[in-house]
Amino acid sequence: RLFSNFTAIYSNYDYQLAFGSDDRNKFEWDSNVETLNFKPEFTYFINSSNELSVGAEFINYRFEPANAIGVSDGEITDITLPEKFAFEGAFYLGNEQKISSLTLSYGVRYSVYSYYGPGDKYEFGSPLSKGERKPLLSELSVSKGETIQSYSSLEPRLSMNLLLGGRSSLKASYNRMNQYIHLLSNTAASSSLDVWTPSTNNIKPEIADSYVIGYFQNFRSNMYEASLEVYYKDLQNQIDYIDGADLLINKYIEGDLLTGIGRAYGVEVLFKKNRGRLNGWISYTLGRSELKIDGINKFDWYPTRYDQTHNFKVTSTYKVNDRVQVSGNFVYLTGTPVTFPSSKFVIQGFAIPHNASSARHQFRIPDYHRLDFSVTIDGKKIKRNGKERRNDSSLIIGVYNVYNRRNPFSIYFSQGQGRVTDSYVPGEVTRLSIIGSFVPSITYNFKL
Repeated sequence: RLFSNFTAIYSNYDYQLAFGSDDRNKFEWDSNVETLNFKPEFTYFINSSNELSVGAEFINYRFEPANAIGVSDGEITDITLPEKFAFEGAFYLGNEQKISSLTLSYGVRYSVYSYYGPGDKYEFGSPLSKGERKPLLSELSVSKGETIQSYSSLEPRLSMNLLLGGRSSLKASYNRMNQYIHLLSNTAASSSLDVWTPSTNNIKPEIADSYVIGYFQNFRSNMYEASLEVYYKDLQNQIDYIDGADLLINKYIEGDLLTGIGRAYGVEVLFKKNRGRLNGWISYTLGRSELKIDGINKFDWYPTRYDQTHNFKVTSTYKVNDRVQVSGNFVYLTGTPVTFPSSKFVIQGFAIPHNASSARHQFRIPDYHRLDFSVTIDGKKIKRNGKERRNDSSLIIGVYNVYNRRNPFSIYFSQGQGRVTDSYVPGEVTRLSIIGSFVPSITYNFKL
């Protein structure tokens, strides 16, 4: 009746950037996040209708924001930033209870967090105007093991699944979650220049209250299933940055950050066919993900970098015969929001881009869509002498991005090569695609 599970995890997320022609002129930068994690978990079956869960989690973090060295004409400059340390712990208690056609899952999680030394504690004042860098008031050196800032939070959660007859159900849930680690990025997509930082005395933990309700229906002895879900997330202590913020190697990066609230909401529809020669699923999500930050966009809502108004996917498989099946996959996503300059200054023949309105994510890169296709041919099961083969094998021939769509990864602006006059500086717009062509592949699988 009592089951237990103990998990120990070590991870090291390492990323870097380097360029230069030789050892006398180069730049090398790397960063990493190292974690030690231990999780004891227990499950106790009280009776056939109640399943009790108890557990904990302990995580120790070590952040290396920037280990950076620049070399110019043989002269070495070390601009490495000090390491940061944090500890996160959590204890939870939950129960899954069945009451006739109703299944309830309810519980609570209590999390604690500590940002500790060795390190520096910074105090910032109020900026001269909204959206500008905060002035540094004091900088205090903290000894090893000394707490700089601590947080704690109670995180309740509740979910229900109500069966409506034998073929449909109604589901609903509420969760509160805290995130003590933050991602700082000014790119349209994740890259190696993203910066991870812990919560500090100037950066509060992000809080999310999530609400979901959905209806699920099965048809024709579970051959077909369909679902409709509506969700809403209320977000607190969301992070963005001032215009012109230096996120890569900035000792006082906390003074360049702005905080506010956020929200994410939408509806998800899924239709799935589970059996037959033709099966697969179709999904569509209509959603928004927005921020409201004091000092950005006149304190009005604007889309986050993860906002996707439309998300449409189709996956299908057709079984031609016992050995051959054809598969297809289509994806369509709304383009990622981006911030583009709305004007420019011309200084001594050089164009300096400028965002005059201080609007954030006022444009989008073109929409993303792609079609993939593959054919799977299973090996013969029976030998010529009538005996069954001992090994299984299959050959897969596929094409990624069938119609050669050049989906943009990012769009950036640069000064053109044309003639520069007193009143005109030519500009260029570059659209970058990571995989800009179709990619054929052949895979052979076998199992002895």
